Amino acid sequence: MASLEKEAHRMADEALERQKRALAELRARAGTLFTVSVLVASFLGVQVLPRDGLGLWIVLALIAFGASIGSCIYVLLPKDDLVFALDGPRAYEALYEFRYDADELHRRLAYWLRIFGETNHQVLKRSSRAFELASVALMTEIGFWALEIVLG
Repeated sequence: MASLEKEAHRMADEALERQKRALAELRARAGTLFTVSVLVASFLGVQVLPRDGLGLWIVLALIAFGASIGSCIYVLLPKDDLVFALDGPRAYEALYEFRYDADELHRRLAYWLRIFGETNHQVLKRSSRAFELASVALMTEIGFWALEIVLG
């Protein structure tokens, strides 16, 4: 039967793994959104730029395009403050004195992983907000391109 400390360590480790998967999924969606934003600007921009020059709707569409691309890039860039695993040698040195006390070892590992998870959560939250901004900016971009096509 697993000890409470071992179970806490396992749960903290699983929480970090869930965060890692969530980040990978968010980055995949941001990559797709980036591609869609570029395609929309390319296809719709080609329809209106040669005939009208830079009108209000085009400028607004380009601003929304920039916001979408910039937000996607933020999500896609590496984040140095994310931690999903312990450094083995460092953990060994820090926990060496507890090598014969498995419960204390697991308890300390659980707390370390929790601290990493809390830090990761803040970074993931900012990345999620950037993705939301990119999504809204893409929809806005499409709307402004459509307005230029219909009204321009």
